[in-house]
Amino acid sequence: MATHSRFGRFILLSYLLLNGCAAHLPTACVGDPEMLGYHDGTLGQRLCANLRGDAGVAYESGWNEGIRRFCTEEQGYQQGCQGATMSNTCPDTVTAEYLDGYQSGYAVYMTQLEVDAMERSIEAKSDELERVWSALDSVMNNLEQSDVDAASRALWLEASRALMGEQTQLNSEINWLESEVSARKAELAQTRHAIAVTY
Repeated sequence: MATHSRFGRFILLSYLLLNGCAAHLPTACVGDPEMLGYHDGTLGQRLCANLRGDAGVAYESGWNEGIRRFCTEEQGYQQGCQGATMSNTCPDTVTAEYLDGYQSGYAVYMTQLEVDAMERSIEAKSDELERVWSALDSVMNNLEQSDVDAASRALWLEASRALMGEQTQLNSEINWLESEVSARKAELAQTRHAIAVTY
C-alpha cells in the first residue's frame, strides 16, 4: 500500500464526500480502486467489491486496511447506539471485539427507546388525568346544585366515585412510570460514563 499520508488525504476526501462537498465517487466505484476499497472498509461495506483484475487486488488491499479501522469495539458501540444493523463484514480476528461494542451500544439504544416510550405514556396519561379532573369538577358542580333530584344525585355520586377511582389509578400509573424513567436514565448515565472511560 502507499504511504499513510495518502490515506490521510483520502480520509479528508471521504469527509468532504459524506458532507456533500464533492461528487459521490466511491459510491459509483470510480477512482483509485485501493482508495475505494479503503473507503468501503471504513464503512463496513463492500459496494465496489465487483472490481476485477489488478483493480480488484488493489480494492481488496485497501478494503483490508479500512475494515480494520471499522471493526473496533468503539465503532461497534457507536453503531449499536444508533440502532444500526450489525455489520457481518468483520474478519474473524476482530469480530468479537466489534460485537462486544455493538451489543453494549445496542443495549443503550434499546433502553433509550424504552425511556422515550415511557415518557410518551406519561404524557398521554397526564392528558387523560386532566380530562378526569375536568369531568370531576363538572360532576361536583352538578352535585352542589340545590334543585338536583334524588335520582340524578345518585347518578352524579356514582359518576364521581368512578372518576375518583380512575384518577387514583392514573396517578399510580404515572408515579410508577416516572420512577421507572428515573431509574432507566440513571442506568443510561452510568453506562455512558463507563463507556466514555473505556474509550
